[in-house]
Amino acid sequence: MRRPAVALAALALTVLLLPACDKGTPVAPEGGILRLTVTPDRIVAGGEASVTAQVLRANGNPANTGTEVRFSSNLGSVEPSVVLTDATGFAQATFRGDGRVGTATITARSGSLEATSSELKVGSFPSSLSLLASPSSVPETGGEIELLALVRDDQGGPLAGANVNFAADKGTLESGGRFLITNAAGEARDVLEVSAADVSTISGDSFSVRVEAAGQSVLSQSRTISIQRAPRANFTFARSLLTVVFTDTSTGNPTDWFWEFGDPGNNSSRQQNPSFTYPAPGTYLVRLRVSNATGSSEAAQFVAVTGN
Repeated sequence: MRRPAVALAALALTVLLLPACDKGTPVAPEGGILRLTVTPDRIVAGGEASVTAQVLRANGNPANTGTEVRFSSNLGSVEPSVVLTDATGFAQATFRGDGRVGTATITARSGSLEATSSELKVGSFPSSLSLLASPSSVPETGGEIELLALVRDDQGGPLAGANVNFAADKGTLESGGRFLITNAAGEARDVLEVSAADVSTISGDSFSVRVEAAGQSVLSQSRTISIQRAPRANFTFARSLLTVVFTDTSTGNPTDWFWEFGDPGNNSSRQQNPSFTYPAPGTYLVRLRVSNATGSSEAAQFVAVTGN
């Protein structure tokens, strides 16, 4: 007599459990509507934004309360990742940046429905880059050059936390060429040490320094550093009877010239390319002394004046 009673009780329990297993968590109905909004549309790299999904039936009425919505993002995270809708069909979560910079693509899914938002910009992008070098020249003996990079974002404001990288054709950077991070004013600084040995390997009168910053594309700026070389005096001349026209051919960018024509009257000139008429035929020793801020040099030549 007890066995039928036990069987009936087990059957009743099975009947009670089956509807609960079949019910589960509801998802968006077929043919429904899933809307996704993210506000604001721009945050700092470690900031937060509000993520809201709305699930509607095809007729525009809210889906069942407790309809499941799953959130995901390619950048940062959405928490919680699974949210149940309220009576009005809304499910709300929070996007949190993880320090990376970029455009976050946030996706909401419920059943067969999916909605995507890619309008959330996380962090600021370097948009402009400038480079200052002080001083802009070094003597042959070498020296230090202070380098300053200024980075601005796509809103025109100073960009903190941007990675910049300095480089130079010659010399040694204090940073060793590693990436530096801009401060709150959007500035990054480095020092270039140029030795006399570095300068001796430069065939021309200048070399370049550069800085790069990675944004949506690589930004780059460069500056030319001049070499302050001591001048090397030299000149040529052309004769016409007793008049001689002198032409300065000195190198090293002299800024001052002093000519002595070697005549009995000890005449001289400070012009760069003077002419002089001698009183009589003869051979005269002409001297040119040139100088600039770095040093000076002298050259001399005998000039034979025939008068015919």
